[in-house]
Amino acid sequence: MKHPWKVFAGLTLAALMLPAAALAEKDDVQRQVEQPVQQAIQIRRDTQQAEAAWRADRERMTAAYEQLQQEQARLEAQEKALAESVAAARDRVAAKQAQLDAIAQITDRVTPFLHLLRARLAQRIEQDLPFLTAERQQRLARLDALLDDPAVAVSEKLRKVFEALLVEAEYGNTIEVYQETVTVDGQPLLADIFRLGRLGLYYQRLDRQAGGFYNVARDTWEPLDKAANRALTTAIAIGTKRQPVEILDMPLGRLAQP
Repeated sequence: MKHPWKVFAGLTLAALMLPAAALAEKDDVQRQVEQPVQQAIQIRRDTQQAEAAWRADRERMTAAYEQLQQEQARLEAQEKALAESVAAARDRVAAKQAQLDAIAQITDRVTPFLHLLRARLAQRIEQDLPFLTAERQQRLARLDALLDDPAVAVSEKLRKVFEALLVEAEYGNTIEVYQETVTVDGQPLLADIFRLGRLGLYYQRLDRQAGGFYNVARDTWEPLDKAANRALTTAIAIGTKRQPVEILDMPLGRLAQP
């Protein structure tokens, strides 16, 4: 027969174990219920995060795509502009080449003409009255150097040749007084030279006591009589603007060699 206190202890222990077992079973059931809910919530959260990330990626890719489209449109416009620029440049090159060809043809024709004009100018100076000889020869020398220089444009050569022709032409419409050494009776003489256009060339000594003229027919300087020398003094005064213009009687001699 068991002792009463042992029976009581067993009953007490059983009574204490029953609530603990019930609580353990309740916790187990609660965990079984809560775990799927938490998993579902976590899945939902993960899904929402994935959807947010996907939307962000889509927006980013859409923006990148639109940017690429804009860049493509810009490049196409740039390519079109470059193509038009290249076409225009080719047209300009073709026009310039045609212009260069025309210039080459003109140069081939103008260059011999310029040399011919220069030769005629030199001949004219040689046959002309002997005034400003050094100046005119220097002008011819500069013209020769210019015509022989391939670096000078044909337009500049043409301008200089016509400039020289114009200077020579102006000599026929002007009077001039300058000093120069001439040879009279085989002796050098520093004198005032009076040029009357291309009609006459005269000299007068610096003391105004005697003068002469250039005889084209004889190609020499010849003296003037006293009356003509007085007229020459007046002509020199007119040429230097020291006296008003007046009509003078000046000997011309022959205008050309026989």
